Amino acid sequence: MKFSVFLLALAFPISCIAQRDIQEKVYSKFLNDTVRYHVTVPENWDKSQSCPVLYSFKYGMVDGPYIASQLRYFKTANYFIPNTIVVTILADMDRIGLIYETGLLTNTGKNLTSCLRNEIIPNVKEKYHTSFFKTYLGHSYGASYANYLFQNEPDIFNGYILLAAEKTGADYSEPSPFVIDKKLVGFYDHRNTFYYAAVGEHDLQRRHTYVREIEKKVSVLDSNHFFFKYDSIPGGDHTNILTLAIQPALEHIYLRYNPGMRAGVSNDAWTNFTENQKYIEKTYGILAEKGNRWYGPSAQMALRDKDTTALLKIAEYFGSEKARASDIRNLGDHLASSGLKGKAMEYYERAIKSIETSTDKADWQIFVLGDCYLNIATKIFEKEPKEGWIYLLKGLKLAEVKGESGARNIDAYFRAGKYAIDNNYKIKDGIDFLLHYASLRTETIDEIHWSYERIYLILAKGYYALKDFENAKLYLKKVLVFNADNKEAKEMLGKI
Repeated sequence: MKFSVFLLALAFPISCIAQRDIQEKVYSKFLNDTVRYHVTVPENWDKSQSCPVLYSFKYGMVDGPYIASQLRYFKTANYFIPNTIVVTILADMDRIGLIYETGLLTNTGKNLTSCLRNEIIPNVKEKYHTSFFKTYLGHSYGASYANYLFQNEPDIFNGYILLAAEKTGADYSEPSPFVIDKKLVGFYDHRNTFYYAAVGEHDLQRRHTYVREIEKKVSVLDSNHFFFKYDSIPGGDHTNILTLAIQPALEHIYLRYNPGMRAGVSNDAWTNFTENQKYIEKTYGILAEKGNRWYGPSAQMALRDKDTTALLKIAEYFGSEKARASDIRNLGDHLASSGLKGKAMEYYERAIKSIETSTDKADWQIFVLGDCYLNIATKIFEKEPKEGWIYLLKGLKLAEVKGESGARNIDAYFRAGKYAIDNNYKIKDGIDFLLHYASLRTETIDEIHWSYERIYLILAKGYYALKDFENAKLYLKKVLVFNADNKEAKEMLGKI
């Protein structure tokens, strides 16, 4: 049975505050002119929580809201990429001011860079409460400008994304004017920097050659602090490079934003997490997101080690007041699995209260609410059916609620039927639940629900407990139709 698809579709919390594109401007004392820029903040952006920033010029194929929408998609798909604010600065080639022949800037370009460093970035930091980690993304001419920054203004950015960078130099047949001197070596050997360069496989060869030159020259930098990656993008050309390369680019930039980054530094799950947290904060200026992709591995480690002390610390940290009901439920599940049933009950009750007191409940909230009731019955009162039955019925009632997508949590009937028969309590009701589930299963996808083999085996056990051997035999034979080697069914059939 594959529950993951169903759970993702039904239970993933949908954000309620969309990403926003905000128009900003600053009058630059360096340019004696107004510079306009757009700031796109993530969905459910919380100003109290720092975010890294991705800066770019509105040049070539760069589009800030598109990049932000890709970031949103990666977050929804649980990539290890944090919420990131995207800033797109309106500037043409004359204002950017990169001179291809020399790789240097015109006076206007230098003034724009001063504006970027001293006016735009400080304004964004103050208004949007950003972290110190900043990435520059450029395409074509805008990507070549990145190498000017990398060599001449190395302290502005921590990450660089160069898409189809154009080769600089007076003669394309000669090496480009890209130099790593001792001063730069000293700088980059003591500061974490992430550099990603991509060129489409169908783009001009000189652009591939240019990046290969850079790759060779930066090889002198300490790989413990400088992280370089070059990709030749299959199917890529000069115009579709942003679409094809944005995922690997962001994955490289956030290479160290990963719960497994510091795995193994300690035998204690909690210490392991906190050490990783320190590393992430040092690298990106942010804390790990309080979600399942972060607490899940730590909780599993604590469960594996039977370390209830670490698990309680993990639950307390991730189950804060601002935690989503789905995460509180998940933490309750981990606590219940460790035998901490009293503490698990607290978390289930918190999740229930959080959802019941909310208005306009979303589909995922209804699912989580029903799941909490079922989990209390099957995990907290696993062997105490009289106490668990009331929670079981509450969960079943919510299973009747159909979401906007048409989905219902029909698997609740399987869980209820199994619970009754396993506990030899209200067996007839349990059989009815399973028969109802089997009828609902006729119009569903096998891969995301309990198998008929499993349903029929538990039904057979229920009838056997009632000494209805005729029906027990009937369903055991149905089990063997699905799996002729089912050992348990064969043994039961031999007793009848």
